[in-house]
Amino acid sequence: MTKNRIGSLFFLIFSATYFYYSFDIRIMQVGYIEVMTARTFPYYLGVLGISVSILMLILSFVKFDVDDIFDFEKFKTFDFKKGLYFVLAMLFYGYTIRTLGFIIATIIFLIIGFKILEERNLKIIIFTSFGVSIVFWLLLTQVLGVYMAQGMIFDQLIGVQK
Repeated sequence: MTKNRIGSLFFLIFSATYFYYSFDIRIMQVGYIEVMTARTFPYYLGVLGISVSILMLILSFVKFDVDDIFDFEKFKTFDFKKGLYFVLAMLFYGYTIRTLGFIIATIIFLIIGFKILEERNLKIIIFTSFGVSIVFWLLLTQVLGVYMAQGMIFDQLIGVQK
């Protein structure tokens, strides 16, 4: 038995066990009429894991050359430094969104992202960052009705008491 078959069998057993135990998650009485419950994500994650592991198991019996599928020369040309910068920018965004609010934090994140991608046109950076942030905020709050806090910095500026 090859490593791929052993790994896919292990993943199949793990996913099937995860799927089985997803039914043990308790749901409140009012939750049974809801579309999304505490059980929904684990259920679909288990189904996805079982499907992927069965596909991996089937593909382990098919003969093919790995070099035809994966071009490792392209892998060497990836710019991992930019990827790391994006991860750091996302961490910064995650930590500042509550303090600065959605719009300001998103504008700063997009500006940083454009700088990481080496965009030089300042008009494109500014207009796109502001436009995307405001349009997305309007879509979320006005069309979809999602409540988004304005940010702790605005609460402190206007003196909101909690």
